[in-house]
Amino acid sequence: MFDLGHTLIDYYHDWKEPEAMAVNRVYRIVTEACDATPDKKEFTAYLSRSLDEARERKITEMVEVPLYETLETCFHRYGYDFGEDLVIDSMNAFYQTLLDTRKLIPGAVEMLGRVKDRGLLVGLVSDVAWGLPSEYPLKDMKHFQLDRYFDDMVFSTDVGLRKPNPRIFKIALWNLGVKPADSAFIGNSLQADVRGAQGVGMLAVLKDSKYYQHDDNIIPDAKIADWSELDSLLDGRGD
Repeated sequence: MFDLGHTLIDYYHDWKEPEAMAVNRVYRIVTEACDATPDKKEFTAYLSRSLDEARERKITEMVEVPLYETLETCFHRYGYDFGEDLVIDSMNAFYQTLLDTRKLIPGAVEMLGRVKDRGLLVGLVSDVAWGLPSEYPLKDMKHFQLDRYFDDMVFSTDVGLRKPNPRIFKIALWNLGVKPADSAFIGNSLQADVRGAQGVGMLAVLKDSKYYQHDDNIIPDAKIADWSELDSLLDGRGD
């Protein structure tokens, strides 16, 4: 099983800048769609604060907070009689910031092809940036033609959970019908991927990434710098 962001597809490495851009884009959308124009400084500060609060809840409770809920709460606060289009346009504004730096991790497609050639089941467990609906990361996977290699995909916004919550890994294992001891999870985060996978008994492999926070208390079962090293790792464990 694989993580998505910074493991198969690279995005931003500092969330603050793209988030600030998205918040400003949402403000422009609101001013164009609504008669009453809110104070820009107050509106952007409130939405940014709401995103921070949602992020803290995601970390402490290991649950997903859908972006549309955060946006709807913000719009209600300012008395907007908003419709679905306003929420969708605003979510698209957040997604657009991901496209500004989106790129495929070198060797990812070829690696997935080799894994499938071994006859192995391939799964995905992915948190979604800002709690966007899963249709957005699916667009990215289809854009880079990654989706064809996966037998199952679990996104945080579909199940209401975020890594390292053990339940999201258990859902993925259940969907594929495999035991933890017969599975490996590859991701770029010690805190989310390695700790979460090890917590349910999976082999946890750390993929080298620029988006990385060290923790002496979390030790991966293996490390790989590029995708060519995964072949040797699988050879060593056998099929």
